[in-house]
Amino acid sequence: MATTTSGSRGGVPRGRDNTPAIREQLRAEILTGTLVPGAEISQARIAADFGVSRGPVREAFRLLESEGLIDARVNHRARVRGLSVHELEHLYSLRVINESLALTVSVPLFSEHELAELDELAEVLRHPGDEPFDFEEWDQVHQGFHERLLAHSGPRMLELADEWAAHTQRYRRAYAEGGRGLPPGAAEHVAMARLCRDRDARGAAHLLARHLSRAALTLIAQIEPTHEPVLLRAAIRQVLGPEGPSRPSEEHRRAGA
Repeated sequence: MATTTSGSRGGVPRGRDNTPAIREQLRAEILTGTLVPGAEISQARIAADFGVSRGPVREAFRLLESEGLIDARVNHRARVRGLSVHELEHLYSLRVINESLALTVSVPLFSEHELAELDELAEVLRHPGDEPFDFEEWDQVHQGFHERLLAHSGPRMLELADEWAAHTQRYRRAYAEGGRGLPPGAAEHVAMARLCRDRDARGAAHLLARHLSRAALTLIAQIEPTHEPVLLRAAIRQVLGPEGPSRPSEEHRRAGA
């Protein structure tokens, strides 16, 4: 069981009306793995940490449960929801379809400044430097790159994409990338940036779909090797069309993959 101390949340404002701050802090601890799957959290303990009554904590718990991050339990306690291969597949299926669509919309609208940012971030992702590889630092750049790909897709799409990406991050931290060196597919970011600069919306969207699906299939193989990702493969076909998920595409050849 994971535990926390009252001093661990000292940077969060204390007060009676800070349900959003409590929710955001606990959400961050769950998504980054500070609170691990299965960890039990107590309303009384959280209330003491934040210096509030149980009312704001109870509301924060309700919001976290509605997002699928915790399960409410008896005696004013909750448990961090476990990781599920079915949830992972659903999350990545949503990302494959919607982020590909969002990128298609964004490519014609990128400014020169935005394209230069994508180029710069992609190079950092491919060549993170001579120091020992730091996954946390690399992943901050990685998240920024993927956020910028969707820049012109509208606030609601950006909000949803941010939530899906944050949830898939739990799985990546738990199973795949942390501490294992440069992740597979890191060089594809340069090819995506190049396709955006070429205003090749279709090629960029196809490469993004393959990039996300590779990450999903790698995680699925580690979590449950016998799982057949029917939904994910359907999502890939939805984006790629008749060529399907296995036929080499032009943008994939340009990526050097």
